[in-house]
Amino acid sequence: MGILARIFSHIGSGASSDKYYKSMNQALAILNEDFTMLHYPYHIKDGESFFEAQKNLTDYCMSLLPSVKGKTILEVGCGNGIQAQYINKKYKPRSLIAVDINRANIDIAREEAYKKGLENIVFHIDDAQNLSNIADNSIDYVINIESAFHYPDKPSFFREIARVLKPGGLYLIADILTDPRRRIAPGRYWKRRMHLNHWSRNKYEQEIPRADLMILSYNDITTSIIKSFLNYRRWLASMRKKHIIDDIMLKLYYTIHVRLNIYLLRTRRQYVVITGARAR
Repeated sequence: MGILARIFSHIGSGASSDKYYKSMNQALAILNEDFTMLHYPYHIKDGESFFEAQKNLTDYCMSLLPSVKGKTILEVGCGNGIQAQYINKKYKPRSLIAVDINRANIDIAREEAYKKGLENIVFHIDDAQNLSNIADNSIDYVINIESAFHYPDKPSFFREIARVLKPGGLYLIADILTDPRRRIAPGRYWKRRMHLNHWSRNKYEQEIPRADLMILSYNDITTSIIKSFLNYRRWLASMRKKHIIDDIMLKLYYTIHVRLNIYLLRTRRQYVVITGARAR
């Protein structure tokens, strides 16, 4: 892709969720010289790279579950598949099925898994609200990290979790929720274009039990997410320089994106991780 095309790609990334994730994959691959996960970072110690901070978030989520070794995991909303690779390598499930509705993400995931010879990860294009590729009672753990805020029909997603989980199976959802105490209405048109469907904690607590699921824990980690994002200047400073125009546009795009996320988390959003189980 030429310089001008990349510039307009970054500028247009806020026009829709598909363009957003295409541009985000490009930006993170340039910044880190390879694809990274697509979710937020989580602070543990100073001096961490962006990718290390992303791994921290995955590790935190996995720490809330019993060992997945020898189990079957379904990752819903897997993005470009880099997190699935990380979980597979570090936590050693028996098998890992990863699904995403975005074809471009799944194309990247399959290509990266093929290059690395990973045979126990299967990637599907699928809708979280209708998991057509997943059989009933077939999954030990469902993991959904930073994807549910895109789903317009979360009750259907919860019912799908209950359907695919084995009896006694567990789920984990990391989501960005609205804080009704600090609510400021954003532009409705932009939210529709970006498929943003944020819920409050109360809404989660009302709807999850209706899908025959139990909530076991509710963890607000907003402060650690913000603290990690505040390292973004150091991350940008470490970026390998390639072309002055590309570098400027990438840094501008990334800075706007990070500052917006920090603002939203401070004023109207909460980052929470919910764990639970199939009720019967």
